[in-house]
Amino acid sequence: MSRPNCEDFRQLFVNDVPLMDMRAPIEFGQGAFPMSTNLPLMTNSEREAVGTCYKEQGQDAAIALGHELVCGDVKAQRVAQWKAFCEANPNGYLYCFRGGQRSQITQRWLKEAGIDYPYVVGGYKALRRFLIDTIDQVAEMPMLIVGGNTGSGKTIMVNELANGIDL
Repeated sequence: MSRPNCEDFRQLFVNDVPLMDMRAPIEFGQGAFPMSTNLPLMTNSEREAVGTCYKEQGQDAAIALGHELVCGDVKAQRVAQWKAFCEANPNGYLYCFRGGQRSQITQRWLKEAGIDYPYVVGGYKALRRFLIDTIDQVAEMPMLIVGGNTGSGKTIMVNELANGIDL
């Protein structure tokens, strides 16, 4: 039975759900999540070539070039890596920058290899926005700082609170 694509970003972070990041290594290096593993659809140079083609010749030509660059043994090797990740992390999800072409191509190739693996709707951009919005919301919440002498029971009291954080 297949799982739906993920739109509940909170549960991904709260449960440390494994994520397969399809973005190029250069993108991953500029920002990634702790529970993500970079298994890119394209290398940095392949991504750059596809991006240039997109700007000069449009989407269809860029997609065709991408399929030309990632085919045969290269494609088989990448699909094998993705399969290994999926089998080791059956509760995980995959994502690219916006949950677009790269996620959908990866998902399709995995399905052709016998694995139905869901992706994060909106990709890295949506996950990042969720975290920024969450930080903004938390910053507006009232906070209480507990201070006192060593041994006065601060830790015991903080640990009794449902949302207490003992720093």
